This record gives sequence, structure tokens and C-alpha cells, in this order.
Amino acid sequence: MKKLLFSLILLSSLPAFASPPFKYQTKCFLQTKEELQEDICTVVETRESNGALKTRNIYSNKWQLTIKGRFDESKGYMTWDSHNKFEYKWEYKIANIPNSTSPYTYVMPGVILESVSWD
Repeated sequence: MKKLLFSLILLSSLPAFASPPFKYQTKCFLQTKEELQEDICTVVETRESNGALKTRNIYSNKWQLTIKGRFDESKGYMTWDSHNKFEYKWEYKIANIPNSTSPYTYVMPGVILESVSWD
């Protein structure tokens, strides 16, 4: 009984670890004044043990673009991209894609991603 109690105390004192990275591909668009250019972006997310989003990295080979997002406890969700090369606060916004039934979201200025969660 003492061993069981000790094991439970030890396990409860260990820090919670984030879940392993989750990788998927989804449709994305680069918005210009003239048109929407389409690509398939690769998304890699990590989440806290409670399921909350920790990091989200988005890659487009076609546009040679990397977008890195992370949650900062004091600043909120922060974004860095390989085009601007600095970190900034970005609130995801709903995008309107004509003739589409899927949800789309701006993940940085001018870049739209299909079916990405906001949490």
C-alpha cells in the first residue's frame, strides 16, 4: 500500500507534457490584389496535455513561406513569418472564399488556411 501511495504521489508531481506533434495538409491561399493563388500547406501543431494549442507551424513550398505561431501567456497568440521576419500579435479572422462550403481563416495578413482551429 505504501508503494502504491508513493507511486501516486510521484506521478502527480511530474510536470504535464505536451502531446506529440500533429501533422496534416490543407488547402491554403495567398491573397493578392488581383487574385487568390492556391496551394496545399503543411501544418504541424503541438498541444498541451489538456488539449490547448501550444504551437502551430504552417509551411508552403510554392510560396517559400513559413508561419510560426505560439501561445504566450502574457501576450496571447503570437505569429512569426518568414516574409516579415519578426513576431507580432495576430488574431485569426474569418475569410470569405467564393463558392466554398469549408471554413477558411486568415492565419497572417494575406494568407488563408482551410479548416484550421482557433484554439
